[in-house]
Amino acid sequence: MIAIFYGFLIGCFVTLIGGGGATFYLGVLTSTLGMSTVVAVPTSLLIAVFALFSGMVTQWRLKNIESKLGNRLIIAGIPGIIIGTAVSRFIPVAVYNIGIGILLTGMGLIVVIKNFRKKKENEKANENSKVAPLFGLISGLMVGFGGLSGGSATVAGLSIMNVPAVKAAGTTTYVLWVLAVVGLVSHLLSGGPISWTAGLYLMIGGVAGSILTPLVLKQFDPKKINKFLSPFIGFVIMYFGIRLFF
Repeated sequence: MIAIFYGFLIGCFVTLIGGGGATFYLGVLTSTLGMSTVVAVPTSLLIAVFALFSGMVTQWRLKNIESKLGNRLIIAGIPGIIIGTAVSRFIPVAVYNIGIGILLTGMGLIVVIKNFRKKKENEKANENSKVAPLFGLISGLMVGFGGLSGGSATVAGLSIMNVPAVKAAGTTTYVLWVLAVVGLVSHLLSGGPISWTAGLYLMIGGVAGSILTPLVLKQFDPKKINKFLSPFIGFVIMYFGIRLFF
């Protein structure tokens, strides 16, 4: 039951901020359930695939997904997964953590600054932004290396491209579902084992949380949600970035 509870909390939180949750599932599997990293990485991706799919379907029905922009991120992200999976065994974890930590902290800071400065009334999402492939590539690398979901990089990129917070979260769910599927297949092909029992309980909770959260958010004014959620996402991204230094 505790695994289902953890899964539900993670499903709610990552759907709120726009993430896959693989990083959180990985933490629960290793620290709480005592699972080895070798087993926990593909297991966390398996959980994320199903939780993301349920959340993506709900977000799609609520029209919170910018598919055109999401597809650009996916196209750039898939090569990142392949590269990350191939080179992950050769890169020291400490070096990777410092690099990603600096990147996420910087992106989170940009998101916060953009949302606290006065915006122009006609400022719209830039679907043709040249930085979209960069954020897609970074997300893919994070999935390939260590089973991280890459959600922080994706939602930060969408926020920087002026996508409203609710749609940024929805689009990120779509992007990360595809990347998580590719990442899971990559790890399985490389021989990564899966703990089906532990994965099932976390998956049940994660699916429930990912479905419930967007339905609850729909009941509130999108403008008010965006005003609160956008800077919150920025601070969360900075927090995850800073945590990688310790």
